[in-house]
Amino acid sequence: MNSLKNYTAKNRLHKSLYFLGAIIILIFLGFKVEFDFIRLYKGIPSMIDLFVRMLKPNTSYGVEVFDKLNETIQIAIVSSIIGVLLALPFSLFIANNIAPNKYIGTILSGVFSFFRTIPSLIWAAILVSIFSIGKFAGIIALTIIAFLISLKLFREYIEAINENQLSSIRSVGANAIQVLRYCVLPYISELSVSIFFIVLETNIRSATILGLVGAGGIGQIMWRDLNHLRYDNLSTLILVLFLTILIIDLLSLFVRKYFIKKTIRFRDINTYRRFKVFKIFYVPILVILLFLFAFSSLNITYDRFVLGIAQGKNVILRMVRVDITCFSKLIEGILESFFIAIFATIVGGLLSLIFSYLTAYNTSPHKGVSIFLKGIINILRTFPPIITAIIFFRGVGPGPLAGAMALSIYTTGVLTKMYSEVLESGEKNIQNSIITTGATNFQSYRHGLLPHTFSTFVSLALYRLESNIRNSTILGVIGAGGIGTTLAMNITWRNWEKVGFLLLGISIMVIIIDKLSQYLRKIFA
Repeated sequence: MNSLKNYTAKNRLHKSLYFLGAIIILIFLGFKVEFDFIRLYKGIPSMIDLFVRMLKPNTSYGVEVFDKLNETIQIAIVSSIIGVLLALPFSLFIANNIAPNKYIGTILSGVFSFFRTIPSLIWAAILVSIFSIGKFAGIIALTIIAFLISLKLFREYIEAINENQLSSIRSVGANAIQVLRYCVLPYISELSVSIFFIVLETNIRSATILGLVGAGGIGQIMWRDLNHLRYDNLSTLILVLFLTILIIDLLSLFVRKYFIKKTIRFRDINTYRRFKVFKIFYVPILVILLFLFAFSSLNITYDRFVLGIAQGKNVILRMVRVDITCFSKLIEGILESFFIAIFATIVGGLLSLIFSYLTAYNTSPHKGVSIFLKGIINILRTFPPIITAIIFFRGVGPGPLAGAMALSIYTTGVLTKMYSEVLESGEKNIQNSIITTGATNFQSYRHGLLPHTFSTFVSLALYRLESNIRNSTILGVIGAGGIGTTLAMNITWRNWEKVGFLLLGISIMVIIIDKLSQYLRKIFA
């Protein structure tokens, strides 16, 4: 009995210490991101006023909105097509199990990992400086992102091919080309459609903010309306964007599920042979048509392209000659981005624990509450955090507070959706066994589902931390704190030597956080 009392006392003491430690860390992070209740409270009327004025959308604004929306969708689709098609052959050189030369594959993989740490908005800002304002810079920026994302996915899928499958083909005397032809390519070509839609989902969100740096799309008129205080126009834009992103997300989900389940059934061997011959012709023709469609959308003259290439060469040469005189600014900005990301992850994580309980069908006190909150959560996670940061910027002014609050809200939306899905797919026996003892729904969540799924929740939160680190580096573009402020200013001033040094610093920070996150996820797995 005494041992039980001791165990209970120690358990409570440990929990109290953990709770106290979390509060101290949160206060420290709040101090670092300049969190101020009074400033936030004083900013609430401005933000409410903004929302009230946004409740009256300008319907006559539709023509210009849909024109820019078409451009946004075009940028996302074209860049996704080019990026995925280019990534397919490159993935064959970096996958460990089939790479022709493992040393070259490792070097290429490291280079691509380095470029993957640079956010799309930064790519767009640099490319606008090289190729001038317009959608061409936006398409190239998102093509780079699409290429890097799909390359990573293709490599992981190829490396997941069973070694026995590869060995069985090699054992009958097949050379490297035949292994690709009969084993690897059929496998990844089936997944390419799914990868395309995953990339498209990412690109459609990124395309909505490219206009902030002049790289085309709907973000361009959004930034203009914000500066001109045209909140009725802004309301129309946000409504259209929400519906567009929602439709593309649903379409993507449907297509991916369809291709996973869909299998072609042949009636006889002749039908199968005709299909194989047909594939030899239609696949290359389809690829050529996709490339033609993509290149016809680039909208740039040959002379401007050649001039841009020359300027790009000059920019790269200057970026390689890094200027370390901005070292103090780099450290200051990186730490600010780091604190914003950690603050947002912890705040978003804590809030999502509460909202997940209310949102999941099997834990929510009422089905109506669950449906209502699912709608709210979908709205919160639909918009890129930089758009929410613009709204907070109007309320609390420039600085890291606007970025930290925007990223916290976005993290709450994303984590709540992911964790509530984990709760809904959890084992019912755990919840039912506690409820049969007379416990309430909340007690079954608190003492059953939460401890059982907590390691999964921590893993999801660490994934968000990796993403938040990248997001926090671009918030400074609109003055919401972090290294992005210094980076955006140096891009505007064409200080390419300093830009090169700042990008190097950002990449090192992102890679360190990624590695640390992967290590922690293994511990909690």
